[in-house]
Amino acid sequence: FTTQFFSACLEENEDALEYLSDRHIDSETIDEFTIGYAPSGQYLSSELKDRGYRVEELVQCGLVVEKDSGSYYERFRNRVVFPIRNLSGKTIAFGGRILGEGVPKYLNSPETKLYKKGYNLFGLHVTRDEIRRRDFAILVEGYFDCVVPFQFGIRNVVASLGTSLTENQVKLLGRYTRNVIINFDPDSAGLAASIRSIDLFLEQGFRVNVLQLPKGEDPDTFVRKEGKAAYWDSLKTSLPYLDFG
Repeated sequence: FTTQFFSACLEENEDALEYLSDRHIDSETIDEFTIGYAPSGQYLSSELKDRGYRVEELVQCGLVVEKDSGSYYERFRNRVVFPIRNLSGKTIAFGGRILGEGVPKYLNSPETKLYKKGYNLFGLHVTRDEIRRRDFAILVEGYFDCVVPFQFGIRNVVASLGTSLTENQVKLLGRYTRNVIINFDPDSAGLAASIRSIDLFLEQGFRVNVLQLPKGEDPDTFVRKEGKAAYWDSLKTSLPYLDFG
């Protein structure tokens, strides 16, 4: 229900729709990933309580946060929301990007009984067939770094959910390929994450290349500016892990 609630809220929020349009996200991609919008206020929790859910249950699933004072507020407020799904397509968590200024810019669901960050990869439920067909995956960091290339026709891409990559995530990807190109953000954190990831992939018998895009671009901005063909060409310049660093 929550996924559909956020989806319906997006349809009614011009600012959120304009934000996605500015980032070149079209309606087909919105539907494919069920991107939504979380409004400020207590609208979701009110709807869920009307459906018989207790506030304690909403806290346990990460949708509501309890304050020290004992009052409650919704975790996702005024954010574009990305459902995080398991391989069966079931929503198990959410990630939200704030509209306008605010901290943190990105906010993710906490770990719950349903959701273990180190056991899931964003987008894999829709990209796994193309990963298997092409026999390699492009591993990126963020939601937009996955969604935008996918929209432009680069369908063998998957995102690490903003966490340090884990052995379980590598094993999950290994069900579909043993070849990966890591294309994390070009900042120092992204470079450090790339180096840490290489060891995990090698331990699982992967062939690993690392792509650093020109001009310090990330996959989202590069694909929007340069297009699909240019990104495919850039993949050919990715470096074997021994030459990276």
